[in-house]
Amino acid sequence: MKKRIMAWVLALCMGVPVCAGAAQEQEVYGYPTEDALRKLPKTVTRGDFLEALASASGEDVSDSAWIDMEEYFTDGVEASDEVKWTFAKWILNGAAQDGEKAVLRLDDLITRQEAAALLGRYLDYRYTALPAGCGTGSPDPYNIAEWAQNGVSKCWMYGVIDMSDESNVSYPDGTTSSALDFRPNDLVAGSEAAQWIANANALDMSAVAAPEKPGFADALIRAVDAEGNWSLSPYSIRMCLAMLANGTKGETQRELLDALQIEDLEAFNQTVKEQLATYDGYARIMSLETANSLWINQSWFDGAGEFLPDYAREMDEYFRAVVEEVTNADSVERVNAWADEKTHGKIPTILTEDNREFVTALINAVYFKAAWEKEFSPAHTEKADFTNADGTAGTVDMMHQTDVFGYYSTPGVEALRMDYRKYAVDNWEGDNWKYFRDADFSMYLIKADDELDVQNLLDNAEFTHSDVRVSIPRFKVEYGAPLDEALQALGVRTAYEPEKADLTAMLDPSELPARQHFLDTVVHKTYVAVDEKGTEAAAVTAAMDGAGAALPSRPELVRTFTADEPFWFVIRDNANGEILFAGRYETAN
Repeated sequence: MKKRIMAWVLALCMGVPVCAGAAQEQEVYGYPTEDALRKLPKTVTRGDFLEALASASGEDVSDSAWIDMEEYFTDGVEASDEVKWTFAKWILNGAAQDGEKAVLRLDDLITRQEAAALLGRYLDYRYTALPAGCGTGSPDPYNIAEWAQNGVSKCWMYGVIDMSDESNVSYPDGTTSSALDFRPNDLVAGSEAAQWIANANALDMSAVAAPEKPGFADALIRAVDAEGNWSLSPYSIRMCLAMLANGTKGETQRELLDALQIEDLEAFNQTVKEQLATYDGYARIMSLETANSLWINQSWFDGAGEFLPDYAREMDEYFRAVVEEVTNADSVERVNAWADEKTHGKIPTILTEDNREFVTALINAVYFKAAWEKEFSPAHTEKADFTNADGTAGTVDMMHQTDVFGYYSTPGVEALRMDYRKYAVDNWEGDNWKYFRDADFSMYLIKADDELDVQNLLDNAEFTHSDVRVSIPRFKVEYGAPLDEALQALGVRTAYEPEKADLTAMLDPSELPARQHFLDTVVHKTYVAVDEKGTEAAAVTAAMDGAGAALPSRPELVRTFTADEPFWFVIRDNANGEILFAGRYETAN
């Protein structure tokens, strides 16, 4: 029987590159596909243009030969491998038809706006999502089809197409305006198409910063893609999987570290050690408790199994991980009792009967409880309507207060920062002593029109201290899910493969003759509750083998933040940017 390791964890940010200049002066020829460009006829069909574009990419288009274009297009049988390649790279969409498949019309002559739309998507593919706008002026959008405007604008901004001439554009209301004249419906000449394609492959992108990789929290949230009311603890998940990474070697470890965005594991271990010591110092202010444990099931080892001494020692030194021994008879009960204790009863179970025969288990638990710096008065809490994500109406207990909070707003996004208490006051021999610490934790509530990278937003947004009339629900979110698909989407694959996983830095392979030790599942559970006094939250991750203040005097300057529709919530350590918990509240409960 294969041996399995289980891991329990309790619990993107895109940079904006600067704009490149126009394409550098280049000859049409001299590219990997110069023949394809030379052969473009005087008048160019869609098929001609797509084939030349694919050839100019320099990529092996035969990789797309397997695609059955007839499945997507009524005339897909005509598609060459080059056309299939443009479809595979999301460059080609085809034209929609009511009630039918889309149509390619490869033999139709291509217009300037059609070519620019295709080139715009090609630029996104080749240069990885160029910024949407920079420079001054723009081509006149009135006569350009909506589906082509983004591509035309992008090609013009980067000098792929030339629109230096201005003309007076007439509008239906009789007015005219001087604008760049693109002539969107004119046909593309062969020489023009060749130059555009050459320009698209000759952009000098040295001045354009590559988009940043999403932070771990954002990448994780994207990969999990949860629905409804949910929460995750990126902090807990990362810590648990870092313990696992310390027990791996080779490709198994490389994939884990890449997914966790850990460049130097030894440096990360030291950071964890220092962070845990720092959090100990907040005991007078809040409860922020992190517990780690390593479990070995002696039923697989005839009572003689043990973690490698160096691994156990390092996990104790850096992660304060305790080693526990169980058997098949008591494994589930012992682990669940540990999770229940470490989360103060908020997560009483993390394992089920299906997990009873695990070989080893690495478990992290996080418990957080903190009071608001500015508490809400229960007397001001009242029933209120909440619009659920599906459009139905729900009812919540809405808390109200008006005070100074951190506030941020930009088109499509509105966010509120509510700080937790930063100090404690003790009575000692009749004197009041304030125990100030560097604790700087906040909950952020965010309303956004579209999908959101919360880590990126909070790392870059500038919150201002504003008088804000706040209305937020009292809420509780309990969530649990396996993380295996999400982790594999992040690139953690070898650890799950029995014949390839290398966990030999954790266990002596000789203790498991003829068997492999591999990652079976990663389980994650969270609990988050918000009320008038503050927040209580807990998370467990397991990796297994097998106040209402009076209104300010200037009411016209009071902002309003009302969370009566789906919102994001984030608990963050502002000192280091660590996201302890993040989630969505979408349905009144």
